[in-house]
Amino acid sequence: MLKRIKIKFVNGLTFDRAKLEILNELKEDFYFEESNQPDFVVFGPYGNDIPAKGIYTRIGYFCENVKPDFNCCEWAFGVPLEDTINNPNYARIQWHGFDPQCLIKPLLIDTASILESKTGFCNFLYSNCVPYRETFFKALNKYKKVDAPGFSMNNMPNIDHNRLGDKWKMKQQFLQQYKFTIAFENDTFLGYQTEKLYDAMQAVSLPVYFGDPNIDAVFNTKSFIHTREYIQPSAVVQFLEKSCQQDFEDIRPQFFYSPVHRIKRNLKKRGRYLKMNIQLNKKAIDKIIDKIVEADENPNVYLEYLKQPWLNQNSVPESTSTKKQWIKIFNSR
Repeated sequence: MLKRIKIKFVNGLTFDRAKLEILNELKEDFYFEESNQPDFVVFGPYGNDIPAKGIYTRIGYFCENVKPDFNCCEWAFGVPLEDTINNPNYARIQWHGFDPQCLIKPLLIDTASILESKTGFCNFLYSNCVPYRETFFKALNKYKKVDAPGFSMNNMPNIDHNRLGDKWKMKQQFLQQYKFTIAFENDTFLGYQTEKLYDAMQAVSLPVYFGDPNIDAVFNTKSFIHTREYIQPSAVVQFLEKSCQQDFEDIRPQFFYSPVHRIKRNLKKRGRYLKMNIQLNKKAIDKIIDKIVEADENPNVYLEYLKQPWLNQNSVPESTSTKKQWIKIFNSR
């Protein structure tokens, strides 16, 4: 008989969604019961509904690019690397709501047919206007037209135009037409990865990736254009990365209108923009574009990327699972 876990999800998380996206590896280990008298309360990073200390165990699920706050919880999951938090009650989230098994490539793959199926050059699918991303778009667009159906740099109809299916299916249909996908995060921070890279990989559209400096811990950087290979390391960037990372207070509505917090948020935002511009300067952009042009004009170079597994050893590292930490938490009482 499975151990019964009385649990509640708050602050942007729901029970039904959490069972699918957070607790999906535990369905053979525990029976989860949604309760208003829970033994465990899990809160997300989306609001002010933070549980006070009580007879339950509080678990912070910080699935955004922020530092976890142990003043609010006894256990935490988040984006930063575990050795930067240095707390046994913390575990990093690698796959939030995503099944990494879909990134394992088959042993035999017809790369020539994949290349032949590509009808477009490159896409740029973003709703948020981030200056450094748009600077790169403009530079690459001088070589060959880059299709941008999103709000940022829009130059074509949106992706649901003449397409059927849910949001993900429409996105995949769109991406898989293209040889390249610009997969740039809105910030670079150790451990911070989003669907931008994973979506391009699933559509077999060669990612041009700029983001997590630690991406090679899980992913094979020979399988995509890894922009860090063309960016000069900088002590200034390292300083800005440490000092400008958002903490939980920076994104909580409770602190939005406080003058002190507003100044702090603004300074951090300026620091992050400076960090991105230092890394993605004109020299780096030119080198990255040269590599894209080489892969675009030389089929052998492009095919070599496609032959490579997305993941190191073409397998999902056990260390990226949060299952053991959840079991530890649920057996703690």
